[in-house]
Formats: sequence, C-alpha cells, structure tokens
Amino acid sequence: MPGIQELLVIAIVALLVFGPERLPELARRAGHLVVKVRGEAERNISAFRAAADLDDLEDELRAVGDELRGGRRVTPRSTGPAPRTRRPSPPRTGTPPTDPDAT
Repeated sequence: MPGIQELLVIAIVALLVFGPERLPELARRAGHLVVKVRGEAERNISAFRAAADLDDLEDELRAVGDELRGGRRVTPRSTGPAPRTRRPSPPRTGTPPTDPDAT
C-alpha cells in the first residue's frame, strides 16, 4: 500500500498534468474502472471456486467407480422397459442345406 506521501506526490503530478478542470472527471472514471475490475475479479474467483467444486465431484465419482469395480454388486434402478435380448441361434451342424433345383 502506498503511504500518504506517495499519494500526495501522485495527486500533485496528476493535478499538474491534467489540470484542475479535468481532474475530477478523471478521478470519477478511475473510480468506475476500479469498481468494474473488482466486479470482474469477484466473478472470476466465483468461477474458479465452482471449477474446484467440480474437480471434487469428479474425484468422488472416480472413487465410487473404483468401489463398484472392486467387486461390489449394484442393482441398477429400473428406468423403463427391460432391454430386448437376442434369441440364441440354433447350433450349426454339418453342411448347410442345399437346393438341388436351384443349380
């Protein structure tokens, strides 16, 4: 943080460079700029916190997946009709049938 003397030097230089007419307007603009920067910083911090929470959730999901693959049996919840299963085809024996009239 700048001290009182540093702020006083900055104020005097600004007064000399911009003049007493434009200095209040520039101070107002600087204040608005500071408010905007703080707002953006707060939004970015919130986004980073949300991303960190997502990383925690991904870690938990991985842990649950590891537990499930580790031998625990889980009964899936029913979400609709049961999936259709294919009928087993009859076993093939010998040569396929032929049609003597076809040749």
